[in-house]
Amino acid sequence: MLGSLVNGIILGSIITLGAIGVTLVADILNFFNFAHGAIFTLGAYFTYLYLNLLPETGTMFSLSFGPGMILAIGLSMISTSVVVVVFDKIIFRTLRRRNASSLFLGLTSLGLVFVMKAGISMIWGPQVHYYGPIQSAINFPLGIKVKPDEFFIVAASLILVLVSYLFLKYTRLGKAMRATSDNVTLARASGVETEKIVTWTWVMSASLAAMGGSLYGIEVQLRPTMGWSFLIPMFVAVIVGGVGSFGGALLGGMIIGISEELVTSLLQDMFLSLNMNVIMSAYKPAIAFVMVIIILLVRPHGIFGKKGA
Repeated sequence: MLGSLVNGIILGSIITLGAIGVTLVADILNFFNFAHGAIFTLGAYFTYLYLNLLPETGTMFSLSFGPGMILAIGLSMISTSVVVVVFDKIIFRTLRRRNASSLFLGLTSLGLVFVMKAGISMIWGPQVHYYGPIQSAINFPLGIKVKPDEFFIVAASLILVLVSYLFLKYTRLGKAMRATSDNVTLARASGVETEKIVTWTWVMSASLAAMGGSLYGIEVQLRPTMGWSFLIPMFVAVIVGGVGSFGGALLGGMIIGISEELVTSLLQDMFLSLNMNVIMSAYKPAIAFVMVIIILLVRPHGIFGKKGA
């Protein structure tokens, strides 16, 4: 039970990074970006690219990687942001100027998923890749098993979430982003350059996705579809927490991550006790949707969602 809880926290921390990016775009640009999972994947592969280009730096502490991984993730965040901003300038800005509806913008992002997935498969191939050797877990009391890399994953996720919160809360640009989210017309009348805000929204969203994809790549193998399987939990976390709520994305990500791990573990144990050969890990997306239904029955606009949002 406690082992599943720990796994849920690890998974939830990665989901949270993606969910914050999703909710930023949904709140400021007013559409759900279905390409966020593909951006998540692109960030992971960029890290793989830079990790192989940079000189070998060995390992640090008990981790399976060294300082080169930190640098590779940083370069990945920059590269992913550049690619996403280029897509915005070419595609989404044109659609915004033509007053395209939120539905059409969302469908366009869905088409972009297949373009990015095909590009990733062409460049890196359909086979799986690894950042490094598979790490063994350390046994702790009460049946808890944690890899040293997983401590890094949770710590890095929490640090980036905190930095993102402080950025949105206290910096001039962050305040402008929040003002644009509240009322774009009023923000424009107050002198806010809304196109600049849109660009920075994409940069922040893409950076968080790249970080999330890279951290997930440390935990598992890289494959072109890895982001697609993460897209549902990220969207569910946003809906559960409330669209446009930073705290909601954080809480929603943790709720979904922990729920998926705990519920699948409990059900797996139950089926094993009944001598039924059922692999519950395949049903994690269904558990996420059940959580959405339960929470929205109690809070129709999400935990921190605003009425009418």
